[in-house]
Amino acid sequence: MLFRIIRLLRILRIFRLVRFLRQLYLLAFGLAEATQAICWVTVLMLFVIYMCSIVLTRCVGHTQEGEPYADFLQEHFGTIFRSMLTLFELMASPNLPDYQAQGPILYEKPLLTFALIAFVIFGSFGMIALLTGVISESMFEKNQIRAEEERQDRERLRRQMQGTCEDLFD
Repeated sequence: MLFRIIRLLRILRIFRLVRFLRQLYLLAFGLAEATQAICWVTVLMLFVIYMCSIVLTRCVGHTQEGEPYADFLQEHFGTIFRSMLTLFELMASPNLPDYQAQGPILYEKPLLTFALIAFVIFGSFGMIALLTGVISESMFEKNQIRAEEERQDRERLRRQMQGTCEDLFD
């Protein structure tokens, strides 16, 4: 058991290699720095999905049994949880042909069509753009901090060499 733990700890040596590969280090550290922002984007997305699912459940999910597409709408938007799951699937993979396969549902339910298209545009594409921007900004910030640290190290080394040269030639 102890030997297994020691072998597992050897895996941690990989992280030392990451320090020597500068570009990989910047990417890994930038991603680690962006985790807080990623968590907040996730919370924001959960709120957006929750609010949209409430609207879709109230407006589209509660249909009468005799209405066309009642089974499909009940299956996808019958409860808030089902609506949230459907919206998450749309956010992860905007697949409107599933709705087109039901026949002219998108033409007969303009509110559903508008809501789905708006959600795909703002929910899916907007959140991906926001997430990409947050990660890029974090990496850019980290790169600037690292460049400043390198500049300070070079300046410290220059002063040290200057002092050594002054001592030698005085």
